[in-house]
Order: sequence, then C-alpha cells, then structure tokens
Amino acid sequence: MSREERSLGKGGCRDAGEPVGYGDGMCTLLLGRDLLGPGTLVLATNRDEDPERTSSRPTRLAARTPIACGRDLRAGGTWLAVRGGQDPAAAALLNRRPEPDAPAPARSRGELPLALVTAPDPRVIAHSLLQSTAYGPCTLLWLSPETCWALTLAPGRRQLQHIGPGWHVITHADLDDPSEPRTEWLLRQLAGFAPNSFEAAESRLTALLVSHGEGDGPPVCIHEGRMPTVSASSLRMSRGSVHYEHAEGPPCTHAFESCDALLAESVSNEEETP
Repeated sequence: MSREERSLGKGGCRDAGEPVGYGDGMCTLLLGRDLLGPGTLVLATNRDEDPERTSSRPTRLAARTPIACGRDLRAGGTWLAVRGGQDPAAAALLNRRPEPDAPAPARSRGELPLALVTAPDPRVIAHSLLQSTAYGPCTLLWLSPETCWALTLAPGRRQLQHIGPGWHVITHADLDDPSEPRTEWLLRQLAGFAPNSFEAAESRLTALLVSHGEGDGPPVCIHEGRMPTVSASSLRMSRGSVHYEHAEGPPCTHAFESCDALLAESVSNEEETP
C-alpha cells in the first residue's frame, strides 16, 4: 500500500472554551532524529483543533524568504513553521493544558514558531522565553540537522531540553512522557523500528497518524469531541534539504500534498503571504 493510499484509508488536547490566544498548537508530533544518518530528521504531526477556529493551508512568508507555514486566522499565528534553503529548520508548537481559571495570556503562542525560524539565533529567543510569562502553557520545538531541542513553558516550570537521536513523541504533555497514554503507545509502536529510507519512515509514521484506536492503542486521528484532527503535516530533512507535505484535513481522508514549491530559494511576489 502506498503512503497516499494509507493516508486515505478508513476513517483533544485543549478545551474548546479557551479564549483567543490558546489556539495554534498541534496535539501529536512524531520525530525521528539521525535514524537515516547524521543530520537527518523525519517528522509527522496531527493538529487537533476546534473546527470553528479557521486556518489557512501553508503559504510562503515572503517572496525572498524560503519559510512556509499554515496560519490560524483568528490570532494570526502558526503551529508549524518550516524554513528551506541551505540552512533548513522547523519550529513546532504544542499546546499544554492551562491551569483551571487561568487568565488569557497577553500574547498568542502561535507567534513563537515564526519568531524562531526568522531569528539569527533561535536559542536567544528560547532563553528569553524562559523568563517570560506572556504566553500560555506550551512546548516549543526547534528542529534542524545540527540540533534539536524542546522548550517547555508550563506553570511553575521553564525548561530547555536537548533532543537526542532516536524516536520521540510529544502531545500536550512532556516529551516522551510515559504517563501520557498516546505518547506511551506511539513510542511502543516505534520501538526498534529502523527504517532504511525516508519513504519507509514516512509510511510508518503516516500509518500511526491515521490510527483510530484499533487494538490496544488510543486514537491518534481524532473524529469525536470538540477538538478533532483538522490537518496533518510531514517533514523529511537533512543538511541542505527539506521536503514538506501537508494534508488539509484528517490524514485518514485527505492526501498529503507537497509544499516544496513554497520553500524554493525565490518565488514571485504573487505567491507571497499577504
């Protein structure tokens, strides 16, 4: 079965009542680092969101800047920003559950991925965020062939964590958190998996993204409740190269489409995000 056929096979994370500023994040992210050689990354994500919180499919940030992202049309942020060119990288946002009765944050977390991919040194941004209380609880990931890290911004806890080689999973809790059921199940499914190509890795990750809770696992592609899966993305990255795909809907019913044209070194002004 092809990757596209699997993504079209059979068919949350945040309370939908949260105020503006609590959107923009993803709810499941699978990451393989250095599994196909040093400096290689493969990533697959599902975004779970209130369907009434509209968003746009990925577009290019600016004609002269090889950066692409989808946009939350309420707060203007993004859940995944991807940079192409000779120095590829990506920044991903995963929301964490807020404390009960927590006030609305002063700023939208969705601005953080773009802040990282446009910064000369994303670690400077990360260290400044360790002291900030302007954003709601979240985990912010920086992913590049050279280095990967996770920044946790949670009530009473600020932490910058290195992400080493191997398989990793994160949802609305900590990276590789064994107490989070979806994370624990996905890590078990990936344990010992040694792909021999990017295509093999992507095929396996897509099969996990479209899981509806068959067998002993919790659903990864969610269709019930107020926060269903509304889109999915995948990345493969190595030094000087990135391949970006997006499914504008649940990955079990919507095919992944290439976004590589958005990451070309230069495009016409007509393709630029307004």
